[in-house]
Amino acid sequence: MNSSLPVLSVNLLPPDKLYCNFSYWSTLFSQDMQILWDRAHGVPLEKLPKGVSDMIFPYLLLALSDYKTSQINKMDGIGLDNLLSLWFDKYLLNKNGYFELIKK
Repeated sequence: MNSSLPVLSVNLLPPDKLYCNFSYWSTLFSQDMQILWDRAHGVPLEKLPKGVSDMIFPYLLLALSDYKTSQINKMDGIGLDNLLSLWFDKYLLNKNGYFELIKK
């Protein structure tokens, strides 16, 4: 008996890099990116001091949103909240303008 239901396959592994245009978005969220680079470059997101993590959070949401939009055919039905909870502890901030997957 053959099944007529399509096979659902979703890859929820995070990409190596989540890009964020910090130069553009920082004019909306913060004028002082030097604080982020001095305190956050190369630090896992879950280990950032509270004030710094509060500053980075909008950028992470924008990067996740951009990624989800670019992968709409694969990510349809998966909310940003789910991606955030799945991937938050897997990235560090890189001052070249992206969130980088932590190498284990």
